[in-house]
Amino acid sequence: MIQDTLAEQYERDKRVWDDCAETYEEEIVGGHPDVTAYESFEEDFLDRLLAYLIRDRGRQVHLYDVGCGSARLHLRYGLKVSNEHQFSDDVKEAMTTVRRANPGCQHDPELAKGLASVGGIDFSSSMIGLAERKMEAAGLAHLLDGSWYFETGSAFDLEPMPAEPLPVLVSVCNSIGVTQGPEGAVELFKSMRRAVEKSEGIAIISSYRGEAVESYALGNYESTMNVCGQPLWLTPDDYASPEFNKLPRAYKRAHDPDPEITVDVLDEAGKLVKAGLVLQRDPTATQTTIAEGHIRTHTDYESHWYSFDQIDAWIDEHWHRSRSYHIAGSSLDKLRAEPAQFAIFDAGGWLGGLLERWGV
Repeated sequence: MIQDTLAEQYERDKRVWDDCAETYEEEIVGGHPDVTAYESFEEDFLDRLLAYLIRDRGRQVHLYDVGCGSARLHLRYGLKVSNEHQFSDDVKEAMTTVRRANPGCQHDPELAKGLASVGGIDFSSSMIGLAERKMEAAGLAHLLDGSWYFETGSAFDLEPMPAEPLPVLVSVCNSIGVTQGPEGAVELFKSMRRAVEKSEGIAIISSYRGEAVESYALGNYESTMNVCGQPLWLTPDDYASPEFNKLPRAYKRAHDPDPEITVDVLDEAGKLVKAGLVLQRDPTATQTTIAEGHIRTHTDYESHWYSFDQIDAWIDEHWHRSRSYHIAGSSLDKLRAEPAQFAIFDAGGWLGGLLERWGV
């Protein structure tokens, strides 16, 4: 079980994510352009990695999403392995509708032969419920009757996985940043290694770099404060308490230096309280956030953006360096993955050829 020193923060973060699950899905997963760009890169990365393992290395694969949230990967790969023509008209129509909104999710016969199963774990029961509803709405409920599944629980408690199918564990879109601070991040590194080491599987952590807080994080969290709350570096804080909802009038994109953002303030019933409130960055609080990489809001939401050196140190301490890779996202995709980094533990030495092909 998780250490007692993490238990209180674990429960607090769990409550935060249970409360914001629906809004997070609508406003960030389905909205902010910098986040969707990063996610689209992650998906391309995983598509190519899975294709390589299945086609070039001849492996059957079990994909396991650590911090699965609302089933982004289950939905993507569920559509890719499902041939809608084999199902009833209503299921076919549901799949077709979702595919139109996600053109990268067409049926992939090769992937269907090699992706044996997909699992996922998240500590938020609200996120898991949302994930199950999304799968059903997409016509993919049949998968959850078999080897595709969700688990509600702690990413710190992963057990060793069987060698067949080859386990590929992924923690994507900075899930490590909302895993109960540095102590939780260490537990995640250790847990993911434990899950794949004996089975000679693969563990991948995709996260934001602390060096990108100023260029990406500030504007990102200011633009989505209706999801996670008003960041502590913005003033005034007259309407910062949870009973008010602040709707930014426009997204801030990466590298936007504007220290102000305009929001409309609503009460819990959705009634307008104040229109056009201008929030400004407090210079001292802003510089502290940039230096620490620690995002905090007035609703107890926290996220950490760890530096490249910090992730490197955890790889050295908790994974085998000779079987690990640490990759700056910009070396793979300068446009979409600029703020990202990837830690990869390749216990069985499966990925050398692929990464060499990518110039890593």
